[in-house]
Amino acid sequence: MNASFYPEMTKMLKKIVDDISQKIIKEGTPIILVDEYSWYREVLSLMAKQINLCDSCLLLLENGMEQEAYLLARSQFNNMLWIKYLCNDDAENTRVKEYFYQPHINQILSCKNIKKMIEEYGTELDEQLVSEENIQKLNDCISENTQILEENSINIKPKRISELSRQDALLFGLYVTLYNEGSKFEHSDISKTKLYRKPAVEEYGTDQVFVFDLGKSDKGCWLTVFNYSLLSMFFAFDSIRKRICEKEEQLFCDTKVSKAAYKMDDFNGITLEFGVCQDMLDKAMKENEMSQ
Repeated sequence: MNASFYPEMTKMLKKIVDDISQKIIKEGTPIILVDEYSWYREVLSLMAKQINLCDSCLLLLENGMEQEAYLLARSQFNNMLWIKYLCNDDAENTRVKEYFYQPHINQILSCKNIKKMIEEYGTELDEQLVSEENIQKLNDCISENTQILEENSINIKPKRISELSRQDALLFGLYVTLYNEGSKFEHSDISKTKLYRKPAVEEYGTDQVFVFDLGKSDKGCWLTVFNYSLLSMFFAFDSIRKRICEKEEQLFCDTKVSKAAYKMDDFNGITLEFGVCQDMLDKAMKENEMSQ
């Protein structure tokens, strides 16, 4: 199965992605920001990634590779959680600051993991890796990054996706589903790898007589992945829309030196497109259920 089963639905999501790229993140247009808009810089950067993830997910779906697309849909969800989290920041940009220092936290954890690996498997590792000089570099890296975090009052604890998903009940429910099912695809669960086999003889199952079919696709799974991709895209867009409409109304106003950054009609138009795409998806999923 491929996207030719749902060409209009896929085309609609592509149009939504293109409209967000052109009208929301302003691809190709220079953006100049003052310090208090640091949230805006980071959110739009995350949205740029969201667009590429969605494009990649759709490309796999168009080729009937929904198992592989599932992992990209999950990445979209993870990315969306950060967008939603940052859009609900306070006036001091506390969450953006927390997000900004995540690389320092990750660097500390990475160095500590390498040190732990050296302690447990030192004799089996490369001499250069276990050398005193390298261990000292790891210690220095930990100290330098720890100092940076302490100077900026940042807790040395990474922000986990499970924590971000607890922003509301719906997101946490999606998180549980995506990670339970997604892990089966990511870690090659036998219930998923056997889907690449199809019976070679009717009298025997796929455990005995079979052929591999790399183009085999499951319509139900395809629709599920498309749904997760669409929802993640919508939640990301809607978080930006709400933040700008509720707290940054000045972005809709012309100034003496420049035109307004946004038009309300653009946000309303994209919101309507999401509604149309969701209606198409609901219809497709209902028809698929009835055909079972």
